[in-house]
Amino acid sequence: MSTGVELRLREFTRALLERRGALVEWPEAADEGWAMLTPELSARLGGGELLRLTHQPVEGALSVNLATDFLERLVPLVEAEPRVAAIQIPEMYLKRAAMDEPVARAFTWLNAKVRVTGTEAQRVEYHAWSFRAGVRSEDTWEDVITVVLNSASGAEVPLPDLLALTETQPYTPAGPAVDTFRRAAFRVAAIVEERCGPFIARLESRLARDRKRLRDYYNALLRETRETGAKQDADKLEAKRRVVDLELRRKTSELEERYRMQVALTPLALARLEMPALAVQCDVFRKQARKQHTLYWNPLLTALEPMRCANCGAPAFTMAFTDDTVDPKCAACAR
Repeated sequence: MSTGVELRLREFTRALLERRGALVEWPEAADEGWAMLTPELSARLGGGELLRLTHQPVEGALSVNLATDFLERLVPLVEAEPRVAAIQIPEMYLKRAAMDEPVARAFTWLNAKVRVTGTEAQRVEYHAWSFRAGVRSEDTWEDVITVVLNSASGAEVPLPDLLALTETQPYTPAGPAVDTFRRAAFRVAAIVEERCGPFIARLESRLARDRKRLRDYYNALLRETRETGAKQDADKLEAKRRVVDLELRRKTSELEERYRMQVALTPLALARLEMPALAVQCDVFRKQARKQHTLYWNPLLTALEPMRCANCGAPAFTMAFTDDTVDPKCAACAR
C-alpha cells in the first residue's frame, strides 16, 4: 500500500473516531498509534477501550489497511454517521480589486478571447460527496473518495474537509439542493480509474502470466499428440487435436471470467457548505460566437476556482472553447 493511501486512511480513521468521541494519538512519524474509545464505540468495534492503530495486519488492533477487514469494521460507524450535513459561513472577505489581471494570471485561453465584464458577491453552495469505491476481480481494490463541487459551476474545487472548518454554523437550506450527484459520481469514477491504475496493471500482468501458462501446457499436449501421431490414423489425431483445443478455450474462458473486473461506487455522505464567493462574469469570444461564463473567486482558497471541462468534467485552468456553443474544454479534450 502506497504512502499516500496510508496517509489518507490514517486521516480518515482519525476523523471518524474523533467524531464519535474517541481520543486519538497517532503521530505522523510513528508506525502506530492508540485510540481511547467511548464504551459505545468500543462495543461497536468489538474490542477494549484502548485500541491499537497500525497499518500492519496485527491481531487485536485496528489494521488501517485495505488488505484487511478495516473497511468492514468501520462500515457500521460510517453508516451510523449522518448522511447529509448542512453548514454555512455567514461572512467572509471578498476581493474588491478589478479581476482582469487575476483572471489573466490564473487561466490560459487556448483559442478564444476572454473579457471580464463585472463581478458580483454571491452566496454559493459547495457539495462534498463521499463515495466508497471498489474494484473487484481476482483481487480487490477499495478506497473512500471525496470530491467537492461548486454547485453553481459544477467544477471540482480543492477545498479542505468541510466538516473540519471551525468558522461554520448550522445551515437551514431554503429549498432542495442543486443536483450534483451525477457530476460527482462522474468525477469519482475518473479518480478511481487513475488511482487504481497500478492495481489494474498488476492484474493484467497476472492474467498474461496465467494465459501463458495455459497456452504452454496445452501446446505441450498438442506436441505430444503430434509426436505420437505416426502410430495413429489421421481421424483420431484430428479428434485429439480438437479436444485439446476445446479444453484450452474452456480454461481460457474460465480464466477471463475470474479476472473480470466489477467497479462499484456507493455514496456515503453529502456535506453542503453555503458561503460567500465572488462571481466574475466573463464574455468569451470564439470566432463568430459569444457566450458568457462565470468564474468564482473563493475566499477559503483566496484564489480563483478552476472551470469544468464540458467533455470530461475535469477541473482545469487551461481551456479551449467549442466553435458554435462556446463550451469549455480542457487541453486534453481539445486535442
